[in-house]
Amino acid sequence: MGCGASNSMSVPSGPSEYRYAVQQTWDKVSKTCDRKSRRKKLVIKRSGWKTIRVFVSSTFKDFHAEREILVKEVFPDLRQWCEKRRLHLVECDLRWGVPKDTTSEETLRTCLGEIDRCYQDNVYPYFLNLTSERCGWIPTHNDVSDSLVREYKWIEGLSVTEMEILHGAYRIDNPNSLFMVRNSTFLKTIPEDHVGDFKDPNPIAAHKLEVLKQMLKTRLKDRVKWYDCEYAGIDEDGKVELNGLQESFCKSVFEFFKNRIEDQYPLSDGTLDPYQQAKEAHESFLKNRGALVLGRKAILERVEKYVTDIGVNNSLVILGGAGTGKSSLMAKTADVSQQMAMAKQIPGGGDSGWHIFYHFVGAVPGSTDLEKALKRLLKELGAVNEATMPKNLETTCQMTCSVLSNTKTPPVLVIIDALNQFDDDKSGTVLRWLPRCLAPQVRVIISMINDTPPHKMLLERSIKPEEILVTPLDMEARKEIVTEMLGKYNKRLDENQISSLLSKESSQNPLWLAVACEELRVFGFFERVTDKINSMKDGLLELLEQVFERFEEENGGQLLVATLCLLETSATGLLETELLQILGDEDNLKPQEKEGKDKDGGREKKSKDIGPLPAAKWAVVFRALKPFLRPFGDSGEGRLDFYHRALSKAVRKKYFDVNTTGVVDQLWWHTKLADFFEQTDNIDRKVEELPIHLLKINNPDKLKDFLMDWKIFDKLYNEEYSTLLLRYWREGCGKTWQTQMENRYQSQLDQIDKSDDPDLQLLARRYEQVARVVNQSGENMKSLALLEKAMKIEQDHLNSRPERMVELYHLAATIYDDKLKLYEYIDPSQLRELRPLIDFARKSIAIRETLEGEIHKYKLGKTLVQMAFNLESWLECGGDNSMSGEEAIEEGQACIDKAIQIFKDLCDDGHLADAIMTAGILLERASDEQLEKYMEALELCLQAYGENSVLTSRLYLNIGILHEDNRRYFEAYDWFIKWQKVSEEVFGYHHPRTQRCRNCLAESRYVYVKRELERRSKIGDSNNPPPDNNIESGDESEEEGDE
Repeated sequence: MGCGASNSMSVPSGPSEYRYAVQQTWDKVSKTCDRKSRRKKLVIKRSGWKTIRVFVSSTFKDFHAEREILVKEVFPDLRQWCEKRRLHLVECDLRWGVPKDTTSEETLRTCLGEIDRCYQDNVYPYFLNLTSERCGWIPTHNDVSDSLVREYKWIEGLSVTEMEILHGAYRIDNPNSLFMVRNSTFLKTIPEDHVGDFKDPNPIAAHKLEVLKQMLKTRLKDRVKWYDCEYAGIDEDGKVELNGLQESFCKSVFEFFKNRIEDQYPLSDGTLDPYQQAKEAHESFLKNRGALVLGRKAILERVEKYVTDIGVNNSLVILGGAGTGKSSLMAKTADVSQQMAMAKQIPGGGDSGWHIFYHFVGAVPGSTDLEKALKRLLKELGAVNEATMPKNLETTCQMTCSVLSNTKTPPVLVIIDALNQFDDDKSGTVLRWLPRCLAPQVRVIISMINDTPPHKMLLERSIKPEEILVTPLDMEARKEIVTEMLGKYNKRLDENQISSLLSKESSQNPLWLAVACEELRVFGFFERVTDKINSMKDGLLELLEQVFERFEEENGGQLLVATLCLLETSATGLLETELLQILGDEDNLKPQEKEGKDKDGGREKKSKDIGPLPAAKWAVVFRALKPFLRPFGDSGEGRLDFYHRALSKAVRKKYFDVNTTGVVDQLWWHTKLADFFEQTDNIDRKVEELPIHLLKINNPDKLKDFLMDWKIFDKLYNEEYSTLLLRYWREGCGKTWQTQMENRYQSQLDQIDKSDDPDLQLLARRYEQVARVVNQSGENMKSLALLEKAMKIEQDHLNSRPERMVELYHLAATIYDDKLKLYEYIDPSQLRELRPLIDFARKSIAIRETLEGEIHKYKLGKTLVQMAFNLESWLECGGDNSMSGEEAIEEGQACIDKAIQIFKDLCDDGHLADAIMTAGILLERASDEQLEKYMEALELCLQAYGENSVLTSRLYLNIGILHEDNRRYFEAYDWFIKWQKVSEEVFGYHHPRTQRCRNCLAESRYVYVKRELERRSKIGDSNNPPPDNNIESGDESEEEGDE
């Protein structure tokens, strides 16, 4: 520490006396050293994350260049490496941060106290010393108090830098210490007026440095390294620039500390499952973000009240604009809740206590995937195993909703930050997992930006969430945050500097404050800190733009701009390898160049014709952007994307401004990405990105060609429902999308059929798959024509393979079943669909009964239930000469009995409940026996799925219809209300099935019931409604359980 020579010490008058004085000092030093042999190799076992502190010791003026490259290159690279090993790196760089009015003792305690923290965290401090031709400030006897002398064994005559060396490394022969000694030969080429910055004028300095280097080499041996550098000119700030530091200096420092950290904190053996890895990553974010939450006491108290209250059945929503500190607040909430749960301070936890689940969207790899987040929740709660894990997002949402509303679920507090940043944030899916009414032992706390689509959807619910709005920071909290954030790196602002920083209106915003503090932390000119503060833009987006400008100047220019634009334009973020490949075409990274002719005649090179961006260039760009990006996995396989939405807004504002050429520019970047992903061999990434960019640039022809590729089809195809495949056809082809899709796929199938030697097995499978997709699009009869071709190939050329025919027959039955569901009422005309449905179902059942394996047994049970249900519909339609209604019911009863036994054998309570409900449907309509079956099924359903499930909604509907048939309209109304609530929960407010609920309750009889109940409630006579049969109404419902 210290940047000037010392004139404060009374020094000897001649060379021989200098040597003697220095030797006397080091004799005293040697008496304070640890003479014991070094302890055995230190290996620390750990679970979770650990902090690594690196203390940098040197004089300041002469090591400006080295400290700049340490803070802006070496330590960011080392920090990135540490994060992969679940280690937090904190460098202690004391270039500035000790205010001018600080006393000598305070200054000395600051330096040595920081080394004490390194001891506390890492046993042996990670210590880096830079030495050359200056020894720095040598305190006098009056500068060092008696307490300091006793506490640190201070030796009079040592400089502060020497005392740091003693305390941090020399006395204990610290294996984690590195000494980089700069050779002085470069001084011959430095301009005369700058030599004084590198040579100490104190006559004793040369002798002190000579002895210091000898003593270090003798005791610390190979941990003392010499390096060379060259004079490279004077920068705009009047500082000497040096060349040659990358190899001789940077590489040595990085490799030394990487090896020492790896030895002391090795990665644990054994691999974690993906869900446990995700949990640990979120835990790291929790500890990092939750450590500094100031000025939010009132909010935290409200959150604690919600967690500990009895009888809570709604969720708690933390609302606030971008950068208001919601994530830090949620991290603190999770941390405090964990501590309370461990101490059994949350009521209602029973013997097992409360489980705390936390998820920070965008903070760790894969965290924006809603399906993965919910599956992790289900896994942590023990609600699923690998065999029973849901297969897609819709079923995952339904199961989560059921679990969180089920009174048998173990006590759990679910904390999800930045809900609006999930990939599906603009669809109803993002909230479909959250019950409107939570189970008594379930709490859910979510945060989001107010007035986003998820927030508006929550407000549409009948049970409103409790809301807390995160308000701007008060002045006291802002001061504490600045002090803590800079103090972490041993930097401090004086009162005038703090006042200037906090006078800016945007300092009320925690994100603005964090960015500002980070800008100050990496700023290397102590004498210009005040100017730096005054120059900071007042406004979050404006400050981020300013940061981008600095990045452009210091970290890669147009490469950095292109990286920002590519990340913002991408659909799901970009892999590092993808970015490097795109950026490798450095001549084509500006939109305006698209219009002119470049060296290749205006045609961009294909990505396969160029190499990736050199690693050295990318390192400069990545190092700058790293604090603003989502972290990624060990092999770089995760996405690079902006962590905070404010970054996206700032990029759009700066580079895609609608008032300039920004919109055109962004389309250029969409084209750039479309061209890249069109050529990539990575099918998964092509599927994720290419269709989005083709839609953006309105290129339907290429989109159709893309969707016609069978490899793409296989990625987007889903036997239950091909959501994305259908969406891309719908959005890319307009009103006639179904016809275009069918014709295109038919053309592809014709090509396979007309080839010289067609693969008939593949052709039959493709006809089946296309038939399913066309049926999913709503074109039932067209899908049947495609399916018939698959059947013909199987029967004529493939010997009617049982394992294939059973699936084709089942699909045929399903197509007719889907068509029947489009009818509003049961009618005899529906016999024309029921006949082939029943015929195909019988064929499917006959084959399935011959096939072995649990999957076939399970599918057989489902087909039997479907068959029994439609046989009841046959009875309702009156039957015909081929089969009477009574015969249909008899066959249906046999089917449902088999199904019930199958699901009992499989211990599948959910499908058993479905089978029992269907058994009730086969009984006499509106009978007591039917009601008994429905109630038995309902009890089993609630145990298996909870209230919020598809089956529960069907049961509520059927029970309501039963009461309606018996003209018990008030009871029917109660069940239809339940049906509506569950349907809204499971399907969403705007789903056709939910609309059907509202249509039912809008019938005149139920409008009357509602009005009558409200009237009697006002007069206190709601328990004595009028007889149901007095209600006049229109036509009665003629359908039952038709879900």
